[in-house]
Amino acid sequence: MKFAFPKIKNRKNLRYQIIRRLFGLKHLLLLQFKESHGYYPDIDHPLSLSQKLMWIKLHHRLDDLSPYVDKLKARDFVSKTIGEAYLIPLLGVFDSFDEIDFDTLPNQFVMKASHGCKWNIIVKDKNNFNKQQAEMKFNRWLKMTYGTVSGETCYRPLKGKILIEKYLEEESGYLTDFKFYCCNGQPLGLHVDFDRFGQPTYRVYDTQWQELLKSKPSLPVPPILAKPSNFDDMLELCRKLSAGFSYVRVDLYNLNNQIYFGELTFTPGDGRAVFNPVWADYFFGEPLDIKTYRPRFCDQKT
Repeated sequence: MKFAFPKIKNRKNLRYQIIRRLFGLKHLLLLQFKESHGYYPDIDHPLSLSQKLMWIKLHHRLDDLSPYVDKLKARDFVSKTIGEAYLIPLLGVFDSFDEIDFDTLPNQFVMKASHGCKWNIIVKDKNNFNKQQAEMKFNRWLKMTYGTVSGETCYRPLKGKILIEKYLEEESGYLTDFKFYCCNGQPLGLHVDFDRFGQPTYRVYDTQWQELLKSKPSLPVPPILAKPSNFDDMLELCRKLSAGFSYVRVDLYNLNNQIYFGELTFTPGDGRAVFNPVWADYFFGEPLDIKTYRPRFCDQKT
């Protein structure tokens, strides 16, 4: 039996591609979950958020959510829902890397592929920017379909573009990321990411800003963050952005009391993110009713 695989630089992704081709999506997702969490999920009776996300990826096509995960189209949704004042200023949109005139860009900016996650390049100093390396990355990303090996079908229909946004930074030198878990238009709580692209760490809170204390210590120790003075405003924005969705994580930034939209994620952490404390996985997952999702009428090998 012979298969033709795309050229994949990441060996783990290539391994996942092979497993999916040979054994189907369900076998792959169970394996990925086991490798992340240390145990196999109970797909038939899922209780935690992570397990329910695995069930959703197996039983529900997420294609109808594609416009909301497209980083360019999502801006239109946000602008209509809460106003364009919450959007990070956009410096340009390009179909290819060759179209970008870097002489017109400021010294600092952020480059993103519109059709995936973590396909970003942060430029803090244009004079020391490795343009050739960035071009290689974006040329590769623009040819790829995100979510192929994770079952996140909401990314499948997307055609990639390059977005360049204004660079945002706090006095700490990084940008704190507030990630709100929302169910049926109601925020359940959040986790706050610190120094995500340096030495990442986080804290978990409920909607009253009561911390869900970690069950085991983490290094580095995350900073102690006071409740933002505009936290109620952030909750209200999350209610508006998550209305009509069974489950979505709304990511926001809060720079000098100016709130900015980050992204919408309908499969947060791909169901493989390990929560600390572990019970936060059940806290964020308990309200989610998986029966609200449409059945996925397809062969699990596709």
